[in-house]
Amino acid sequence: MKNHLKRTSRLVSLLFCLHSGAALSADLGAAEPSRAAVPASSWSLIFTTYGWIPWMSGNMTVKGRPLDVNVDPSQVFGHLDWSTLPAWMSYAEARRGPVGLFNDVVYASLDGSKGFAKALPGGDLQANVSVNYTQAIVEFGGAYEVWGGHNPVLSGSTAIDLIAGGRYWHQDTDVAGTLAFDPFVKETVRSGSVDWVDPFIGLRLRNQLGAGEELMVRADFGGFGVGSDSSWQVLATYNWQMCVLYGHVLDGYVGYRALSVDYSQGSGATRYEYDVLQQGPVVGSTLHF
Repeated sequence: MKNHLKRTSRLVSLLFCLHSGAALSADLGAAEPSRAAVPASSWSLIFTTYGWIPWMSGNMTVKGRPLDVNVDPSQVFGHLDWSTLPAWMSYAEARRGPVGLFNDVVYASLDGSKGFAKALPGGDLQANVSVNYTQAIVEFGGAYEVWGGHNPVLSGSTAIDLIAGGRYWHQDTDVAGTLAFDPFVKETVRSGSVDWVDPFIGLRLRNQLGAGEELMVRADFGGFGVGSDSSWQVLATYNWQMCVLYGHVLDGYVGYRALSVDYSQGSGATRYEYDVLQQGPVVGSTLHF
């Protein structure tokens, strides 16, 4: 299985690098000279662009109207709002010795999604529900390597980072639907801009499986009633060196990400609630500076 994964990843790497028109490294599995050349006393930088293919499940309330959220990727991608920036996802980290500073951005805007949410029993919006939905999640934080050495379970060396930071959420939701007591009357309710920040703490494991290969697992928990009641995230990726572009190592990676949050504010007709789990595969590429 591992050899099949290696062969597949290298084939993808070869096609990507040839398409980019860059000079390939002599051996895609060779050591990464630009990483090794960075002294521990100097800053290094990585920049990642990625795509997250999400399933969303849970429930939300907009202006006191309860809604069920049960969305698959086709319902997300089929309703991206192309009149503006439909989506953006990126990750950046600067590192010097055991210290790292990172930033992660997830943005998506949906327009007229009929499959995004449906009214729950007890609400007055019962049919033909469609949603315009904008979400931005901006994460900022730091990492500190607390342990490094040989992994007794997996091959290669392992480092464990303690991570901490904040996760800023922005949401803006418009829900339109016909009224339960009068199907000929349509009503639109708007959440307006809803913003909050969740502090979080967690751990990250980085395991070098071999030259140019890394397994990364991260888990964090936050909220603590400061912003949301609770929030948690799990991310696992397999990373491999694809090629060298103009002297900089380019990695590819595949993995899985799950992010959950339980937030609420207001009461009655002003209540806004968002209790949703977003999860699915992630695919991206990382450039090392």
